[in-house]
Amino acid sequence: MSKKIISFFILFQTAIALTSCASWKQDREKADLYLRMGSSLLEEGNYANALSALLKAHELDSQNPLILNNLGQVYFMRERNDLAERQFKNAIKLQPDYTDAHNNLARVLIEEGKYSEAENELKLVITDLTYGAIDRAYINLGLLKFNKKEYSKAEVAFRTVLKTKPDDCVATSYYGMSVFEQLDYSRAAEVLDRAIGFCQKQLYDEPHFFSALAYFRLGEKNQSIARFEEILKYYPDGKHREKAKGMLELIRKGNQ
Repeated sequence: MSKKIISFFILFQTAIALTSCASWKQDREKADLYLRMGSSLLEEGNYANALSALLKAHELDSQNPLILNNLGQVYFMRERNDLAERQFKNAIKLQPDYTDAHNNLARVLIEEGKYSEAENELKLVITDLTYGAIDRAYINLGLLKFNKKEYSKAEVAFRTVLKTKPDDCVATSYYGMSVFEQLDYSRAAEVLDRAIGFCQKQLYDEPHFFSALAYFRLGEKNQSIARFEEILKYYPDGKHREKAKGMLELIRKGNQ
């Protein structure tokens, strides 16, 4: 083969490599744009459009663990736990020390009732002293213990969150509910009333309902009625709306 042919072949291969490299770089840049767009939409609660953007990002950059982690979060919010679990696990395969993906995976596993697996994930998360969202890890730990009916351990986990985030809606609510399940109704009512102030804007009726139950157990029927009526007034699509109606009927019949 002549020197001219060899030189042309080398130049041709170099041109292909440069073109491929430029194309890869363009795909990465587009993927990053879609990732940022999807992440912003996810934060806004616009899950359908967030999913569309993140799927485009994944098409362009399938080996990006951050894209996979965010996809998992969208699937979790859309109640597709099977798909969420798969995406979080894929992210961890690509980046085994990805603590946020471990934490998000734990949350899905708790929802699926896979408590042993979830606990293993949370052990990894909580021991990572560099993790910036440790409050979320302790919320997940509290939810795990609460679902396992280990209420005193759940209480400890939620109180840990409240040391740094005293106005956290979920942590305060579940702290009060953990106390309620330990039959300390007076303290439960106090904590849950505090949670109502944090949670009402989020249309989260959990503390309202358990506060009403706590007052009912304490024999303070007027306060209990007031709380149940507030559920009907402020939470038209609340999780506990029908239960509140039933409790109001029960209390009122008992007062006749």
